[in-house]
Amino acid sequence: MDVNLACPVKKIDRKSRGGHWLRDPEGATAILKAVRAAVPAHIPCTVKLRRAYDDTPEMARNFEVIFARAYELGYAWTTVHARTVEQKYIGPSRWTFLKDLVARHPDKPVFGSGDVWEVGDIFRMIAYAGVSGVSVARGCIGNPWIFRQARDLLAGRPLTQPTLAQQREVLWQHFGLSVAINGEKAAGKLMRKFGIKFAQHHPTPEAVKARMVLVNSTADWLAALNDLYPAPALTTA
Repeated sequence: MDVNLACPVKKIDRKSRGGHWLRDPEGATAILKAVRAAVPAHIPCTVKLRRAYDDTPEMARNFEVIFARAYELGYAWTTVHARTVEQKYIGPSRWTFLKDLVARHPDKPVFGSGDVWEVGDIFRMIAYAGVSGVSVARGCIGNPWIFRQARDLLAGRPLTQPTLAQQREVLWQHFGLSVAINGEKAAGKLMRKFGIKFAQHHPTPEAVKARMVLVNSTADWLAALNDLYPAPALTTA
C-alpha cells in the first residue's frame, strides 16, 4: 500500500492531498498512522515524498520529520522525488539531495525519483546517489520497455529496443484499456499524447506524431497503427 504525499498538481494541492501534506507534518503523520493501522501487518506500506514543499528551511525540516516518522511507523521504504512540490516538474531533479539523504540514513531503504528518462538513468542514479531502488514515473510514458531493459541489463543480457510489432501490440492494448475506462470519445483525445510519446521508438517519429494528433476514435487509431506499424492488419473483430 503506497501513500502518495508527493503529487504537485494544483488541483490536488488545493484539496489538501498529495504534496500538500509536506506543509503539515502532524497531519501527514496522522495519515501514515491511520493507513498503517488499517492495512494488515503482512502487507508492506510505503510512502512517496518530495524533498520539500518549497526551498525554505521550515519545509526542509518538515520533510525530515515526515521521513523519520514513516520508518518509525513501520513503513518499508520511502520513494523520494528530488524536486520540491512548488517546482512541479520544472528544473533538474536534485540528485545531490538523494545522495546526502542516503548517506545520512544508510540503514533506511530509500528509492529515488526524478529525471529518469531512459534505462541508463536508473543505474546512474543508483551509482551516484546510492539509493536502494529507482522509481520510474514520467520516463515510462511511451516507453514501458524501460523495465524490461533494466531487467536485461541486470541479468547481463544485451539491451534491445522494441520492434514495430511489439510497439503496435502495446499501442493497441493501451487504446483498448483506455476505451474500457474512459469511453471511446474521451479515449480518442486522451490517447493522442501517448501515441506521440511512443513515436520516439519509430523510425519516422514525425510521421507518427502528425498522424496521432488527428485521432478521434477507435477506427482512427486502428488505421494509424495499420499504416504506421506494418504487420498483419489489426481489426476490431
